Amino acid sequence: MIARAVVTVGLAVLATSAVAGERYDYVLHCAGCHKPDGSGSEVVPALDETGMMLSIPGGREYLASVPGVAQAPLSDERLAALLNWMLREMGGRAPVPGYTASEVGRLRKKPLREPVAERNRLLADAAK
Repeated sequence: MIARAVVTVGLAVLATSAVAGERYDYVLHCAGCHKPDGSGSEVVPALDETGMMLSIPGGREYLASVPGVAQAPLSDERLAALLNWMLREMGGRAPVPGYTASEVGRLRKKPLREPVAERNRLLADAAK
């Protein structure tokens, strides 16, 4: 009960802040698995690793196709803004060019069925 009240108050504060959009969307749609600070867990990668995915062939597409991203109940515009914010704030790297709504819309149509296997494949290919 107290935890729910703390989360509710926290979300209300975020909703009224200057960066309410992306930060609010992160808390609602990503923090449950990636944790509020983006540190991840044993089964979910830390978000500080996401920035390096932009330098790996296929990494940009991967980030927009993982199930949690692709199936987020956000518009393509909000999801693109969230990805750009997440990479800049937690991944240590802004995507250049930034994700666009049309790019996200195209990539999210095919969510990855095996995101861990695909991530491992991309990393292995990049290490060659």
